[in-house]
Order: sequence, then C-alpha cells, then structure tokens
Amino acid sequence: MLLDILINNSNKKCVTSFFHKRAFSGLLTNFLSFTSFKYKVGLIKTLIDRTFKINNTKDGFQNDLNDLTVTLNFKNKTHFLLMYVDNTVKQNFYKKLIATLTAVATPSGLSQNNSTNFRYFKLPYIGNFSKLADIKIKMLCKNLCSDLKIKQVFSSFKIKNFFTLKDPLPDALKSYVVYEFTCAGCNSRYIGESTRHFSTRIKEHISTDKNSHIFKHLKQSKTCSQKYSPNCFKILDTAKSPILLN
Repeated sequence: MLLDILINNSNKKCVTSFFHKRAFSGLLTNFLSFTSFKYKVGLIKTLIDRTFKINNTKDGFQNDLNDLTVTLNFKNKTHFLLMYVDNTVKQNFYKKLIATLTAVATPSGLSQNNSTNFRYFKLPYIGNFSKLADIKIKMLCKNLCSDLKIKQVFSSFKIKNFFTLKDPLPDALKSYVVYEFTCAGCNSRYIGESTRHFSTRIKEHISTDKNSHIFKHLKQSKTCSQKYSPNCFKILDTAKSPILLN
C-alpha cells in the first residue's frame, strides 16, 4: 500500500500522482552528512521507485520526476549533485521499466526462484573503516564460506545520541527512586524506595511519618538527631515506572 497519492478523476479518468502537504519543506538527508553512501543512493532510488509506482500516466511521472530532481538539487540544501541525480533517475527508470515489461511477458507460475543464502550483520558506521571492514568480511566469506552471502548493514547515529538537550533533573525532584539513608552519628543504614519526589519522602522520614524507622531512630538518639543533614540521604537507582521499581 502506497501513501501520499493524489487521485484526480475530473475528466472521468482516474489519474494518480504524488501528493505533498503544504507544510512539506523538502528536507531530506544531507548528502554531506556522516552516513553510509549506500543510504544516500538508497534515498534517491526509493523516491524514484515511489514516483514510478504512484503515477499511472507518462506526463504525471515526468512532472513528479522533475519536482523530485528540484527537491534533491543543491539549491534545496540537500547537496545532492544534479548530474548524479539525473544518472540515478535514468538508470532506475530503465530498470523499473524492464522489470515491468518482463513481469507482463512472463506467465504466472513460471517466475524464477532467486533465493540466496544471505546473512545480515549490523555494524556502526564509522566512515572509511566501515568500508574496509565490509570488503574484508566479504573476502573472508568468499574464501572460507563460498555458499554464504554476507550483507553488512551500517547503522548511522546522531550527535544528540551522545548528549542530552535537557537540563539534568535535580535529585530532589526525581521519582521512582531507590534511596539509602546513612546515619551521621552511628553509621546505621536504611534502604527504601519511593514513587513520590525524593524530597517529599525525605520530609516524611524526618517530620511526618511517625512509623518510619528513620524517624524513630532520630527520635531515640539525640546525638544522631543533632548530626543529621539532608546529605545523609542519597539515590542508589531510578526507574521509569512502579513495575520497574519493584
């Protein structure tokens, strides 16, 4: 099933073409981005394939193909070289056309079985080192396992994966925590958990929760009570839900 299809039946003929929302900005993968070259080529091939499948008229296909070329052009800040885009468009168009004609000419039930014993491996993309690793792994496979075909899948990453754009949450406002209380006077320890804010649970231990072991301990020992400070509490671990907390 294909999405982004515009259907026009004004002339009593169903004509399909590519549809974009008004908010479409034309923002695609930057050709200069740090990602595998195969992904950049794959983006062009995918867009050409969708354009070919969506349009059911020659004129519509050509118009959408021109729009696609403009979108991928350098002027639209995607840095796809115009000559490379044109060559890719021509090559893939002819391949799709030949594949379509072959499918029409070949009777059903006589399709060839091209199944191959492929194995896929996922590796992080780290530039030229990834290309070298791909070549060496394929050479090893060819020499040692001739009946096995290897395909490397390189996963890209973004800088935001290594840094957070949000300010760290203060310990006092953290919820679903496992915490530890260490008495400053006798070094006694207490470990508990709470689903509320950490600061709220500390106040309960010190002043309102009379059944709390920490509350009873500080009431019974004047020395420990005098040496108490909020630093006696610390978070050992956090969770995202009550289930994970348990």
